[in-house]
This record gives sequence, structure tokens and C-alpha cells, in this order.
Amino acid sequence: MVRPKTEPKLKKKKKAINEKGDSPLEFPKFKNEKAMTVSEICCKCTGCCRYVSTVLEKPRNKSTIDHYVWFLLHKNVQIYIDNEGDWNLLFITPCTELQPDGRCGIYETRPVICKEYSPDSCSRVGKDHTHLFKTPAALLEYLEEQKQLKAEKKKSQKKIRN
Repeated sequence: MVRPKTEPKLKKKKKAINEKGDSPLEFPKFKNEKAMTVSEICCKCTGCCRYVSTVLEKPRNKSTIDHYVWFLLHKNVQIYIDNEGDWNLLFITPCTELQPDGRCGIYETRPVICKEYSPDSCSRVGKDHTHLFKTPAALLEYLEEQKQLKAEKKKSQKKIRN
């Protein structure tokens, strides 16, 4: 058996936003939306039934970064940093109980997280993230920029002390 001498490396060039074939996370629009209350929009939207997200630790070492790259190599998986600075793993996948008419197939016995979900935390109502990474290239570029900013800040603080 012939094995390759080196593992293939990720290309450093930027990839198109949906190059890996992610399904877009879309929220429905309504004709009279401007006249609707947030609660009315929420009852008709179903956006929160189309994805799952969970908190991640902030990437602090190569091993964690490697795992995050691996996540992003999968279709319909993205990573975002929310408005509080927390890192999150996002799976774009609809709930199996979401019916074609937009209703919940298990409404009476739905999980507590569904019962307690508030329109105030809805991604549709407001931008819920500061950064969204759809590809490994986007993540690695961001981390490199942050590394450079940190180095520049450290350098300028050193100059101020001297």
C-alpha cells in the first residue's frame, strides 16, 4: 500500500460563501410584516425550528482550532461568535417534527426549550452574532487577524511603558 508522504493542506485562498454547499438558513418574509407584532411574526416564522446551535469553548490552541476546521468541513455546519462573545456551533437542519404547514407535529409535548423560546432571542428579529464562519478559510483568516491585532496591541503597550 502506498501512502501519501504528507497530508493535504487547506488552501489559503478565500472560498465563496456557500462553496461547500450549505443550505441557507432563511427566515420567511411576510407581505404585511411591517404591520405585524414580533409575536405575530414569531407564530408564523418557524426559523427557530430550522437549526440547532450549541456553545463552544473559545479556540485557544491548535487542537481546538483543528476541531473547528473539521466541523466547518461538513455541510450545513457553521460557527458564529454571538453578541456576548461566546463561540457557537450551528447545525442548519430542520426539526423532524416541523410540518409542511409550519406547525409543530408534537406541539403539546414539545421540549421545554421550544416552550420557553422567546421572540426576543430570535435571530430573525436582530443580528445575533458578530462573526459567522461558513468555511475553514474564513475561520483561519479571522484567527490570524486576531493574532496580529493582539501582537500590535502588545507592541504599542510596550512602547507606552518605555
